[in-house]
This record gives sequence, C-alpha cells and structure tokens, in this order.
Amino acid sequence: MFHHRRPGPEPGLIPDSSPAAAAAAQIAPRLDPRRRLLEAMIETVALRGYDRTTVSRVLSSADVQEAVFSEHFRDKHDCFLQAVDDLIGRAERSALEQFQRVAPWPEQVRLALQSLLDALSRHPDGARVVLVEMLSAGPAACERQRSALALFTSLIEEGRSYSSNTEHLPRQTSEAIVGGIASIVHRRVLQGDTAELPTLHADLTYFALLPYLDHARALAVAGLRER
Repeated sequence: MFHHRRPGPEPGLIPDSSPAAAAAAQIAPRLDPRRRLLEAMIETVALRGYDRTTVSRVLSSADVQEAVFSEHFRDKHDCFLQAVDDLIGRAERSALEQFQRVAPWPEQVRLALQSLLDALSRHPDGARVVLVEMLSAGPAACERQRSALALFTSLIEEGRSYSSNTEHLPRQTSEAIVGGIASIVHRRVLQGDTAELPTLHADLTYFALLPYLDHARALAVAGLRER
C-alpha cells in the first residue's frame, strides 16, 4: 500500500519490551534516520495537529537533513501515511496474535482488548494520531483507519458461532460493536484521558461479548459482577 519501506526497527503502539530491545531502541534512533523521522512525525502531529505539521518541524525534531527525508518519503503526507501504517500494523498484529491463541473466542476478545487498551494508554501520541488526527489527513489516511476497523470487525464476527440465536442477530452486529468501541475510545483520547483507557477494559469486553453470549457468561469473561 505504501512505498519506500526499509528494514529495521519500527515505531509502533506495541513495542518489544525485552531488555535487549530496550537497549537497541536507545541506539537505533541515532542509526536509523527513517525511524527517527517516523517517530518525529507522530510526535509533531500529536502536538500540533496534522494541518499545522510541516516537514521542517519534523526535520528539526528528528535532527536530520532534508536530503535524508527525501531519500525515504515523497512529502509530508507520504511520511505521515507510512508512520500511521506502522502504528496500526503493530496494533493489528497484536490483535491477531491474541486471536491465534489456543483459547475460546470470548477469552481471545478479552485479551485482544486488554492488549489494545494497554498499548494505547502507554503511547498517547500514537493514540491521538491514529484515533483523532487521521480523520483530517485525507482519504488515504481515513481508508487505512477503516481497513483496521474492518479487521477487528471480522475478528468479532467469529462470535456468531457462539450464539444460539444467530438468526436474530443483525448482519451489522460486529460492525456496530467495533464502531461503538472505537467511538468510546476516540472520545476518551480527545478528552486527554488516554492513560485511563485500561479502566474501560471490563465494560468494553462485556459490550463486545453480550450480543453473542448470555448475560451471565459475558459478565464472567469480562470479570464483572452482577449490578
């Protein structure tokens, strides 16, 4: 979808937390100008907004020359698209890992939501860019966001096999669930409450499971008590 990809460390919502990776992360920014530019793009857009972000500001933040930028990206928009593609790609891979676990689908949903909310809370700049600023960055950025939501929709759709009344479930059930969760998270990020996202985990898990499971089981998987 995007061009000029180079191997090497990538920025993302889901970082490798091992000691070796942490040590490499301290060195990599000085060795990999592309990564520095991608991270500077996310940081600058989160701070100033997409429209007010300029290549010169990104260059200043990354501490690289314009010629280096031109080696990797066509323009600001290309750099932004590659940066958000990296961010979203990390989140997608993390979710897929949870759904590939040898575990019942409801538990996979719980784990995937936990992983996503924890990652967003740890990286507020990335969360703001992906959930807020992408909406003002043009059709290609919006389409990338939609493709991510479509992936999560397909993973939630697997819940139909757990429902005893699938004929009563609207075709748009999984889409509505993902859209509702995205709307709730978007609002929290917009309000500056990104660090509090993990506190939504149980309620969002229950919300995602309830159309497919009975009330008691959805409560149990989500770790909630009867209210």
